[in-house]
Amino acid sequence: MMGKVRLSVLKYADVHVHTNYTDGRNTIREYCQRALQNNIEAIAFTEHVRRNLDYNFDNFLLDIERARREFPQLVILGGCEAKVLNTEGELDAPENVLSQCEVVIGVFHSFEHKGKRSYLAALKAMVRNPIVDIWGHPTIYLKERNMKLEKEELSEIINACVENGVLIERNLKHNLPDASFMELALKKGAKFVIGSDAHSVGELPTMHRLEEEWEWINKMY
Repeated sequence: MMGKVRLSVLKYADVHVHTNYTDGRNTIREYCQRALQNNIEAIAFTEHVRRNLDYNFDNFLLDIERARREFPQLVILGGCEAKVLNTEGELDAPENVLSQCEVVIGVFHSFEHKGKRSYLAALKAMVRNPIVDIWGHPTIYLKERNMKLEKEELSEIINACVENGVLIERNLKHNLPDASFMELALKKGAKFVIGSDAHSVGELPTMHRLEEEWEWINKMY
C-alpha cells in the first residue's frame, strides 16, 4: 500500500485519472506513455466505482500491474473515486473493491440529503472514514448548488482533515479549491495533492504545469 504520507510527498504526481474502464477515453497503458512524455513521476488511476459495478475491477487492477512491469520508471497506483451516500459518510463502493485500493478519493456528486447541514454532517463523516485518503474536488458540491461555508464551518472541516490525515485535492479540471480555502487550509497544516481529473491523455499535466501549481501553492504559506 502506498500510504497517505508517501502519497503526499510525491511532487510530480497526478492522483486523479479516469480510463476507458468508465468514462475516460484512453487506456492505462496510453496514460503511462503520456506520463513519461510529460516527465511526471507518479500517476494514480482512481476509477469511478459504484456498489454495483458494470466493469471488472479485478481486470482494472491487473492492467495496472502490467503497466508497472512495462513502465518501471513510473510510480503507478490503483484506486477509486467514490461518492458519499449518506450522512454517515458511507461510500458508494463494494467493500472488496475499497480493500484493494491504494488510493481512495471521497467525493460528493448526487446526494440524497438536501441542505448545508446534511452536507456538513456527511463531509465530516467522510473525512473520519478511515478508508478515505483524499477529499476530491473540494467544495464542488457547494458551488453547483450556490451554497457557501462560513469560515468557522470550513475551519472545522479542515481541522478534521488534518486530524484524520486526509489529503485535500487541488483539482485542476475544476480549479478547486479556491485561494482563500487553500490559504486557510495551509495555515492549519493541511496537506495537498494535485489531481487533473483527467478523462483523456491530453488532460494529463506536464511536469512544468505541476511545478507552476506547486509554486502557486507554496506562496500561500
